[in-house]
Amino acid sequence: MGSIPVAPATKRFSISFLFCYNKTMRRYHPAILYTEIIVWGVLLFTILGMLFAADIVAGAEISDKRGDFCARVDTDAPVLTLVGDNSINLTLGAEFVDPGVEVADYCDVEQKVDGEVNSAATGEYKITYTATDERGNIASVERVISVHPEYRGTIYLTFDDGPGVYTSALLDILKKYNVKATFFVTGVGDDDLILREYQEGHTVGLHTWSHDYAYIYQNLDTYFADLARIQERVKNITGEESHIIRFPGGSSNTVSARYDGGTRIMSALANEVEKRGYTYFDWNISSGDAGGANSSDAVYYNVVERLVDGGSSVILQHDIKGFSVDAVEGIIKYGLDHGFVFERLTKDSFTAHHGINN
Repeated sequence: MGSIPVAPATKRFSISFLFCYNKTMRRYHPAILYTEIIVWGVLLFTILGMLFAADIVAGAEISDKRGDFCARVDTDAPVLTLVGDNSINLTLGAEFVDPGVEVADYCDVEQKVDGEVNSAATGEYKITYTATDERGNIASVERVISVHPEYRGTIYLTFDDGPGVYTSALLDILKKYNVKATFFVTGVGDDDLILREYQEGHTVGLHTWSHDYAYIYQNLDTYFADLARIQERVKNITGEESHIIRFPGGSSNTVSARYDGGTRIMSALANEVEKRGYTYFDWNISSGDAGGANSSDAVYYNVVERLVDGGSSVILQHDIKGFSVDAVEGIIKYGLDHGFVFERLTKDSFTAHHGINN
C-alpha cells in the first residue's frame, strides 16, 4: 500500500492578553513580547501624563477662581477671635504677654496691632487688632488691659431693692470700668434692666418679690411663696434660675420677730434656704445709704474707710438711691488705685454671714 504523506508540523501561535505565546515551542515569542511591552508602556505613560495635565489645569482653574473671587467678588470681612479674655487684669510691674488673635478669611490677610501696655504705671490700656483682606474688607477687635497695684483685697459691690430709675446709670458706670457687681432684685422696676444686668455679666440675686417684712416673715410658707415669685420673674427674663439670695434686713434682722409669732423664723430660714439649694449673703460693710448717710460723699467714705485689707469686702448699697449710685465711680477708682479687685458674688464667694438674732 502506498503511504499517505504527512504535512510537516506547522507553528501555531496563541495570543494571550499581554504576550504572544508559542504553544508548540512552549516559549514567548521575543519580537512580539518586546513590541507589546513597548506598546503598553507608551499607553500607560500617556494615561499618567493626561491625568497629571488635568491636575495642573484644575489647579490653575482653582487658583484663577480664588484670585478672581478675592479681587472682585469677596465682600466678607475677616473673622477675628481674641485668644483668651477680652479684658485682662495685670499687677503693677508684671510682664504683659499678648495672647493675640485668631484670624479666618478666604483670601490673604494683613494684620495690624495698635496700642501699648505700660505695666509700670497703673491705668487702663487698650490694644486694637485689625485685619484687612485683599479686597479691602476690614475687621477689628479690642482688648482692655487694666494695670493695678499689688493685690490688697476683693470688693463685692452689691445693690438691693431694685431695679430702679438709677440702675441704668449704675450699669453704665460698671461697664465703663469693666467691674462686675451683684443685684438683689425685687418685683419692682423694668424687666429690661434685669436682662441688662444679666447680659453684662453681673450676678442677679433674689431679694424676695415684695420686700414686705410683715408678710414674708410670718412663717416659712409665706417667705418661700414670695421668693418663688421673684425666682419666676428672674427665670422668665434671663432663662435661668438664681440661687443667690439676701434676706430683707439681713439674716441678723430683729424686725422679723414682730411678725413670726415667736417662732424665731430667721434661724429656721437660714437652715431651710440652704437645704433648698440657695446660698444667702449678708454684708460686712454698710454704705449707710439706708440709714444715716444722705450724700454721695458720706457713702464714699463709709465704704473706702472700712475696706478689708487683704480680705473680702461685701458692700451693701441700694440702686434705688441716686446719691448712693453717684458714689460708685469714686469707690471703684479708689479700689483700683489701691490694689483691690472687684468681683461678683457666686455660690463659692465669701458670704459675710451675720450672727442670727431671731
